[in-house]
Amino acid sequence: MGFKIAIGAVWLYGAACFFSPGLPLAGLGRAAVGIMLVVHLIECVAFLPRLRAAGGSLGNHLFQTFLFGIAHVRTLPPAAESAP
Repeated sequence: MGFKIAIGAVWLYGAACFFSPGLPLAGLGRAAVGIMLVVHLIECVAFLPRLRAAGGSLGNHLFQTFLFGIAHVRTLPPAAESAP
């Protein structure tokens, strides 16, 4: 849960940097948002099979993965191994 709070704080600070460019490290905050957008979109695609297999709402899993990335995927049950 601690990782999700930290990632959420980065999202919030980055978003605030777009509306208040005078904030300390505003350029870094905006860059962090851009990087997180790209990385978390890639994670949504890369982990799609695991998100589908996790059960529950796929939309919710995609949203959580987009927001929190690997921190959400790690909370999912382990993927079932296919039998040979």
